[in-house]
Parts: sequence; C-alpha cells; structure tokens
Amino acid sequence: MRLNGVLRQHGFVFIKKSIFKRRLKMYTKRIFVSILATVTVLVSGCAFKTNSYGISPDNVDAIKSSGNGAVDVRKFETFSPGLKTLMCRGVGPVTVEPSYGAYIEKAFVDELKIAGAFDPASPNKISVKINRIESSSGIVEGKWLFSVVTSSSNGMSFNTETEYPFSSSFVGDRACQETAQAFAPAVQRLIGDIVRNPVFGAMRK
Repeated sequence: MRLNGVLRQHGFVFIKKSIFKRRLKMYTKRIFVSILATVTVLVSGCAFKTNSYGISPDNVDAIKSSGNGAVDVRKFETFSPGLKTLMCRGVGPVTVEPSYGAYIEKAFVDELKIAGAFDPASPNKISVKINRIESSSGIVEGKWLFSVVTSSSNGMSFNTETEYPFSSSFVGDRACQETAQAFAPAVQRLIGDIVRNPVFGAMRK
C-alpha cells in the first residue's frame, strides 16, 4: 500500500510537471507572437506616406489664362536626385514615391496636359530646378517650404519661393501624419505660384 501510494504520488507529480511544461510552451509562443505583431505595427507605422497628387482646377485655369503656346518640360533637376524621404521629428520619414522631384515634375506636367498647354514636340522647353524642399512640424503649426528656379529655352527665368502652412500636433506621430497629408496640397500651391508668375506666361510665347 505504501509503495502504491508513493508511485501514485510520483505519478501525480510527473503529470503536473508535464502539464506545466505544455502550458509554459503555449504561453511562451503566445507572448512571442504578440511581441512580433507589436514590432511589425511599430515598424510599419514609422513611415508616413504622402497622398497621390490631385489636379487643381485653379491651377489649370491659371495655366489657360497665362497664354496660348504649348511647351515641353525637361526632366526636373533637384538638389538631391532621387530623394524620397525626409525625417520628421525623429519619429520617422515622410516618404514620397517615386521621389520628391519626380512627384512634383509629374504633377506639373499633368496640370499642363489638362490645360492643353503641354506638347513634347514643342521647341519651347521649360526647365525647373528644385533647390529646396523642407518640412517642419511644430506643436501647433507645420509648414512645407520650396525654392525653385524655372527657366525656358527662350532665355527667361524666375525664382519661386513657396510656403504652405498646415495644422500640426503636440504628438509626434500625429504631427508627422499631418506633414505627409499636407504635401500634395503644398505641391498644388507651388505649381500655382509658378504658373501665376507673369514670366511663365511670357515663356509660353
């Protein structure tokens, strides 16, 4: 009886240890999956992507009003060719596809096309050099800043300095989201400033 009692006791201890090991393994797996999911969310949340560009009817009207001649557009020059990310508050990058320069160039050409002012066969070539693209996001307000030089094959040129303010936030993640969302309308403002310059109209003649 005593021997059977010892065996039963040891068997019970063995069973308890087995159950404990299985449960420990199960809980460890759950914790690992949870940590992995959290890390994935954090990593994916670190990049703030800009929205696709939308044609500005006001810009199209301004292009139509600036003159009648069609122009071709040379590939944009930028201070940093291929630049596609700008750091925001140390929280993460504001990302533009395929790059900041290519995004602005496509937006400019698309608005010329809609306005009927683009012709790749035109001898009148427009060149744009982007010397500055910056963003800042304060506690209350942020801004996008652009500095570009527009020139043409007929020898004319002019500078454009554009500032686009937007609402920001004390919270870094929210502020960077606002920065990314403000980029497309900031580019609309930049293009509007370019095509409303009287020299741009003279370039089209």
